[in-house]
Amino acid sequence: MSLPAVARKDLRETVQSRGMIALIALFSLLVSLLAFFVRPTAQNEQFATEVLLSVFVGPVLVTYLVPLVGVVVGYSAVSGERESGSLKLLLSLPHSRADVVFGKVVGRGAALSLAVFAGFLLPAAVLIVAPVTFNAGAFLGYTVFAAALGVVFVAISVGCSAASSTQLRALIASIGVYVLFVLLWSLVTGRLLDAAGPVVDALPASAAQIQVFLRVSNPTTAIEVLSREFLAGRLFAGETTNRQLSAAAMLVFWTVAPPLAGLLKFDADDL
Repeated sequence: MSLPAVARKDLRETVQSRGMIALIALFSLLVSLLAFFVRPTAQNEQFATEVLLSVFVGPVLVTYLVPLVGVVVGYSAVSGERESGSLKLLLSLPHSRADVVFGKVVGRGAALSLAVFAGFLLPAAVLIVAPVTFNAGAFLGYTVFAAALGVVFVAISVGCSAASSTQLRALIASIGVYVLFVLLWSLVTGRLLDAAGPVVDALPASAAQIQVFLRVSNPTTAIEVLSREFLAGRLFAGETTNRQLSAAAMLVFWTVAPPLAGLLKFDADDL
């Protein structure tokens, strides 16, 4: 039961930090402001919950801010304790290195998820009692997807932290991943497809299929695909089912693979 113990410790410490309280306040403020801007007018009394989420909250808040917060929450998870010397004390207890790495993914991922839900809670409460038609189910479901994206980036960042000997190196690696996925993914994958044209032509899959797969390999795009279909009432249904399944599989991959890779490097290091 060592992994749950590490997870509970990290969850408690992260939730009690001032940064997490500030994060909750920031989420609430931003979502409230966006809800205010799309409030119904005299000509339109129907509150468009789906428009608020997919057009405003998603591109403005979830795609850019949630992954960045995941990086900040996770980059010092292992490397910070390694620099301070507390990691040796932690490992002197009945905890394996795998318990430490994956326990921190679970604990810090849970803390970020709680922050996202708490941050979305106040705007939802206000909208529920407001004289508008508010789709609480869509709002709650979308919050789950936002939290899932945060967990993915926490996992990636913890993996970088486990593989790095210092917090600075972990931060640089984590920010590099953030920049790649959030800002440069389309450019990088497009250049790769162009450069590998002859190889792509020889594959059984078409260039268009490979391009779609590369798009959903990005966790931010994967969440965008799944949340869009959820809001449209087509989650894991319709013509895009295979694309949605690929997106879900890639989210699982990015949640598990980076911490595992970091653990392999962490296991080989002499503390």
